[in-house]
Amino acid sequence: MSAQYAATHYQRSLYDATGGQASGVNVGAAVRMRGPADPGRVRAALDALTARHEALRTTLSRQGTSGGTGGTGGDVVGPAHQIVGDHAPPDLREVSVADVAEDQREPACAALLQEELRRPFVLEGSPLARAVLVTLADDDRVFAVIAHHAIMDGWSAGVIRDELPHLYEHGARATHPPPALHLADYAVWEAELADDPATRRHWRAALADARPRLTFPQPVSDVGAVARTTPRPLPLDPGLTLGALHPLMVEERASATAVLLAALAASLSDHATHERITFGVMRSNRQQRDVRGTVGFLAGHVPVTVDLSGDPTCATLVGRTADAYDRAISRPAPAGVLRGALPDAGRGPLFDVSLNYSHGQQADVVTAAGVAFSPFDLAHEEPTDHPWWDGASLLDFQVGSDPAGRLSGVLVADANMLGDPEAAGFAERFAAALRRFADRPGDRASDLGTALEPAR
Repeated sequence: MSAQYAATHYQRSLYDATGGQASGVNVGAAVRMRGPADPGRVRAALDALTARHEALRTTLSRQGTSGGTGGTGGDVVGPAHQIVGDHAPPDLREVSVADVAEDQREPACAALLQEELRRPFVLEGSPLARAVLVTLADDDRVFAVIAHHAIMDGWSAGVIRDELPHLYEHGARATHPPPALHLADYAVWEAELADDPATRRHWRAALADARPRLTFPQPVSDVGAVARTTPRPLPLDPGLTLGALHPLMVEERASATAVLLAALAASLSDHATHERITFGVMRSNRQQRDVRGTVGFLAGHVPVTVDLSGDPTCATLVGRTADAYDRAISRPAPAGVLRGALPDAGRGPLFDVSLNYSHGQQADVVTAAGVAFSPFDLAHEEPTDHPWWDGASLLDFQVGSDPAGRLSGVLVADANMLGDPEAAGFAERFAAALRRFADRPGDRASDLGTALEPAR
């Protein structure tokens, strides 16, 4: 028996961007399985995973009753909502690249998974998850779950990777307790916050002077309805680690996110329309233990305004940014409230520029039923075409650190708005600013000199 629930703001935005048609805004989770893996056990693990997580059997639709929670639906057309279906695992596609030359098998596997990541889902009433099992050799396989972003985020990918070994070994007899809360519960919480007068008043006041728009080589009004987001590696200094930034973090009592955000603001100062720049900072929204094991799209942007006035030093700017970030994350920021509170939010995405920082955990190898499981990198490497939606940004800086503190990342930019030289310039400016913050925190933002020459 299926049940209907309210959709989250980002789910409705993704749905409305295409009218419920094909959308390729996808994410994935993948593991490498070394050893005598049994495809039957893989299917059983997928079945158990789907039983545990409602998101993997959730569809979106405008058909059905327009209100209520837990309803059974009807023929009324209203806003997009979630439908949690009966337990039915996603389709599992089995593919072999074992007949490819041994040194080409891993690239062939990666190319196949990139194709799966790009393949769109139809949002109206269709399954939003699928799985693929790629055989490289009798004792070497990669298993991946691909889902539309409407039902899964990056944190969810980690949940899936962590659970798969246990589910592979035990299947339906797995002893892991199910998640306490699901994506539908998050949607209810978000809707309650969006209707809360105190929450709306807080963000209207906090964002009254927000400046989420920057100037770009091509006016944003000229950007087409469809974005072509292209990932570009950030040219970060290989020697630049969290350890190099640690003295600055300690001195200004700042998190790594605050330091990255301050450097980003300095690198974009020539494109600001004001001395204050408002960024969207991605948060996992997993602070509560009850949702740390939940698969679903729970992440969202928090607006953080960085103040560049008065020609601050790099260190002072980090301190200001740390204070602004701490204030911003002290209150929940439902996307629907931000849409109404942000100035000039009626066009394009909520934020022109966003930052997504993630701190990597040790990638342990876990053995279950004689098979060694390890994470397999599954990230977009090719351009992706998609209509604009509220969670997208014209410039999305995605930075991560590994367990040793080494920094790496990509800039995901709209190729319809920025050509390769302009996008490369933004990436280089950010990398240069971050290096300067680590080496010379006493420099003033206006004295960063040729390291921050405007992108041309």
